[in-house]
Amino acid sequence: MSDPASRLRDLPLEATRVASGRIGRLAVAYLVAVIVTAVVRTLGLVIEESWVGGFDRLIAANGWSSLVLVPAMTALVAFVAAAPFATAFLVIAEGQGLRTRRAYVLAGLIVAVSTQFLLSVPFGLPLPSIGLVGLDAVAGAVGGWVAWIVGVRSAPPPPRLAPWQDV
Repeated sequence: MSDPASRLRDLPLEATRVASGRIGRLAVAYLVAVIVTAVVRTLGLVIEESWVGGFDRLIAANGWSSLVLVPAMTALVAFVAAAPFATAFLVIAEGQGLRTRRAYVLAGLIVAVSTQFLLSVPFGLPLPSIGLVGLDAVAGAVGGWVAWIVGVRSAPPPPRLAPWQDV
């Protein structure tokens, strides 16, 4: 049985750089996508609350700092809670060479909605409303699109190995 680390050492230098760069780029893409998703979700909540009660009442009840704290805390919770779903998607997508914008947007949507249910059901919280699920779906789709832009579209292509190389 060969050592998996030796396989990476046996690759040409260009392939090693591309492989390590893709992993880092996907990690950064996940972080940026979570932040964007949290900001879009918070913006949707602010718009909804402002529509119902007015922006002045929203700020009077919560303060200006809530416009920074809510997305920050949402991003922190989402970063941890969505990690298993996002990691599963990334492993499957990278393994299958699935690098389309549509796949990442759909995965962002599914990950965001799944994370919302993951945070509600096990802790005995009431199920989220249809509006909140819709907001999470939109925010997740935007986050998936951003992840595709940062992690896939601007990334170098995966290394192509010659047919006789067994890695």
